[in-house]
Amino acid sequence: MNMVESSKPRKKVKANPRVSIIIVHFNGVEVLDRCLKFLSKIDYDNYEVILVDNASTDNSVEFVRDNYPWVRIVENERNLAFAEGNNRGLRYATGEYIVLLNNDTEVTPNWLRELVRLAESDPSIGICGSKILDMENRNIIQVVGALCDIYGATINQGIGEEDNNQYDTVSDTFFVCGASLLIKREVVEKIGLFDPKFFFLAEDVDLCWRAHLAGYRVVVNPFSVLYHKGGYSLPSTKVSEIATSGRGGDRYRTSAKRRYFAERNTLRAVLKNYSSSSLVKIVPRLLAIYFAETELYLLSGRFKVARQMISALLWNIKNLRDTWRLHESIQSIRERSDKEIQKKMLKRSAKIQMFTKMGVPQFE
Repeated sequence: MNMVESSKPRKKVKANPRVSIIIVHFNGVEVLDRCLKFLSKIDYDNYEVILVDNASTDNSVEFVRDNYPWVRIVENERNLAFAEGNNRGLRYATGEYIVLLNNDTEVTPNWLRELVRLAESDPSIGICGSKILDMENRNIIQVVGALCDIYGATINQGIGEEDNNQYDTVSDTFFVCGASLLIKREVVEKIGLFDPKFFFLAEDVDLCWRAHLAGYRVVVNPFSVLYHKGGYSLPSTKVSEIATSGRGGDRYRTSAKRRYFAERNTLRAVLKNYSSSSLVKIVPRLLAIYFAETELYLLSGRFKVARQMISALLWNIKNLRDTWRLHESIQSIRERSDKEIQKKMLKRSAKIQMFTKMGVPQFE
């Protein structure tokens, strides 16, 4: 692994706490160029950008060296995906605050300042997130804080809605999207960053769940705004389509591979983060929903998706010993009970709500 680093241009702005912005990247020079171009215009001076390149096969690294010499580059020999890629970047971070930023984003000038301002306002805040708008339809919300049901399934708050400032109140939430996530260094030192076995999807849910367990608040600041393309790594429904789809069975698109990672990682997060006594109550109901969904895919002829659901379950059985080792470690930092944390979670199944509203997904 090689690293290239140089000084960032100075800006005449008041000194602020040091922030390390980590961007994980794999191919797509145009996407990365747009991200860095907007990042260079923020009204915050005390930050570094760490680009973690997951063995891109295009000229991404050379392009950044030539055009953005103030970016620190970490080159991986293979694609470590989002979770472990961010973990690698953390090793080089020098800031009091760590910010995870997707490469397919455009930040607004005060995006970072608003995140830091909120984090500085209360020592109990461990993680902050932004209002994320759709890059193609810039008045449509992708997410403003996100909800999680007691079975680990999630719903993005505000998804597909027109942004009329209806969510413009700083508020606690269960988790914030990893496309723009600030976490205090002291929190990382206590709970760690991402589970490297997650590879892709649900890392942010797991991370924020651990923050809740450790007694920290997770808060969304809607005045920290950025635009996100989304679905850059794996196919997913465009948020603009959700906004116009009604029930939308033919509009709600995903992929079997995405379903696999989502289900696999959600099961692992549930097993790691709940106490043993809670798991006895939650797991039977979770599996009932899981098998019902798998049967639905079988009956509707979506055999590839059903196989991925079964594969996700088998993966968790195979890795149960490792999951339980992490479960015991995570429970040792617990400062909040499951009962208290569940007050921030949906009691009804988010999956059932989604199927009722959107219909069965169309898989690509």
